[in-house]
Amino acid sequence: MNNYSVLNQQYYTIGTVITDESFHTQSADEGFFRYFGNDVTYSIQRTIHKDDFENFRKSLESLESGDIQKIVLRMKGIASGFRWFLASVKKTGKQYHITLNDILSLEALVYDREYLIGEYRHFLSMTHDLAFEYSFETKIIKIYLFDCFREIMLINEDLETWRKRAVSMKYVRPEYLDSFNRLCDDIKNGTYRFDYEIESSILTYGKSFEFNQFSGVTRYNDIEHRKVMGIITVIPSKSKSKDINITIASNRDSLSELLNKKAITEYAQNIISEKPKYNINIVIVDIDNFTLINNTYGHLFGDEVIYTIAGIIKAEIGTRGLAGRISGGGFMIVLEKTIDETDLRGILRAIRTKTEQVFLNRIENLNITCSIGVSTYPADSDNYDILFMQADKALFIAKEKGKNRYVIYDAKKHGKIETDIEHKIAYLSQNQNFDSHIKYIGTLTDRIISGNVPDINTLLDEIKAEFDIDCICIFSGENMNTIKASSKDSPQIDAEYALNPQYSEKFSDDNILVIDNVNELEGRADEAFKILSSQNILGTVQYLIKKDSKTKGLISYNYINRFKKWSVTDTNCLTIISRIISSYIIKNNLI
Repeated sequence: MNNYSVLNQQYYTIGTVITDESFHTQSADEGFFRYFGNDVTYSIQRTIHKDDFENFRKSLESLESGDIQKIVLRMKGIASGFRWFLASVKKTGKQYHITLNDILSLEALVYDREYLIGEYRHFLSMTHDLAFEYSFETKIIKIYLFDCFREIMLINEDLETWRKRAVSMKYVRPEYLDSFNRLCDDIKNGTYRFDYEIESSILTYGKSFEFNQFSGVTRYNDIEHRKVMGIITVIPSKSKSKDINITIASNRDSLSELLNKKAITEYAQNIISEKPKYNINIVIVDIDNFTLINNTYGHLFGDEVIYTIAGIIKAEIGTRGLAGRISGGGFMIVLEKTIDETDLRGILRAIRTKTEQVFLNRIENLNITCSIGVSTYPADSDNYDILFMQADKALFIAKEKGKNRYVIYDAKKHGKIETDIEHKIAYLSQNQNFDSHIKYIGTLTDRIISGNVPDINTLLDEIKAEFDIDCICIFSGENMNTIKASSKDSPQIDAEYALNPQYSEKFSDDNILVIDNVNELEGRADEAFKILSSQNILGTVQYLIKKDSKTKGLISYNYINRFKKWSVTDTNCLTIISRIISSYIIKNNLI
């Protein structure tokens, strides 16, 4: 087996990815991004061996929603050649849930897992807590404990039968009957998180009463399958104390179960003050439009959003750092020992995409996303306050560029942090570009009204300079030929692909299409992808020129040989300018 840090005895499952029917990545975990890198940011097709992809695609054509297909194929990671993988694919609606397992590491992993399971069972047998679980398929509740390597089952019966027996046999104290029934209802209904304290003899079948602390969660393995899991802490009635775990609880945010703001801040300050020799990333995660979510769907649902996203953060950072809740919809992660930016991006991408997907099918038109800002010790600073403000500025930029993205702070690209004299207030907002754009739009409008408009080529060169665009092209005619361009160096291409319904349907009601990365088109609009890629156009904003609902032309603002996220303000300004140019062109019969 080839040596590769990801493919050791601890990793049989490389990762899990959710794709659409075109095999474009919708969401994935950190392990998947770490193994495959940037090649799978858009389509996973380019990682699959060319001789295997067609069979892979055809084998999934007849897959019905809910069905599972297992396929063996060769795939290539960023640090190894092609390897054999077992792909377990489940179709849910119009998405594929794909878990990728490395076949060659299976045997070693089986022995390793058996050893680890034995260790875990041994540890569990040393605790006095019990475990419980509830299956929505069988309606059975199980309560059990571990004794060495044996699983001792105490209760294994239908939930409602267990409830009725406990009540009829008076196993629950009368004052706790209401809590017990609410506990059973929360288990039955799959409440996402619950905690109940009940004085009962349900575990001793009436022999002795004790306080039972039920702490449970509903785990979504996928959209269709849920399972309730939890722990029961048993406290003899006579030794119950109100001060149990008060020290630990004081450092925790009760809703998210992460550290609270004070604790995570002190942790970050302490670890940075030690001046370690490895990287530390200060990561600020903010749920987009969280106030609107609360106001639209209620604070109870808002609490569920907080708890669920906190769970995603905990799962993706694992043992590599700590996280805390620092505001209503805000979290801070102190991430340690990231290898490089690729390693860091894998974690950030997993948090972002999983957040985007987790509530996707919960409520119609519900779109929950997060924005992330990151700074790095020691590259950016060795001072916690400065690092936090840098991450905060990166978060601000992510929000300004349209949200649902992450930005890693770079002083050369984003500028230094402007602060007050005490370095406690950071001035994040810089609207000079926006003010300049608005002023230009006003001047352009005045010139058109007064009839003092330069020739169209000069006008395009002005817009190119104002918005830092590499080239602007205008296309028209039956074959969408180039009729105007911002400079002689502009690519000489046709845009006939824009007339293809597969492509034109991507434009918004405002006739605008924003493409941050041309790889978005692979497998979705292959003709456009081929033409734009051939001219090294890596990002574009395009506007359809229409007259009487018929497409007459296309304006294309392009980035060449560089990726750069189009900001919301730039896109809005270009939409306005495109409408002005479109009206001017049609009025003057230029197309």
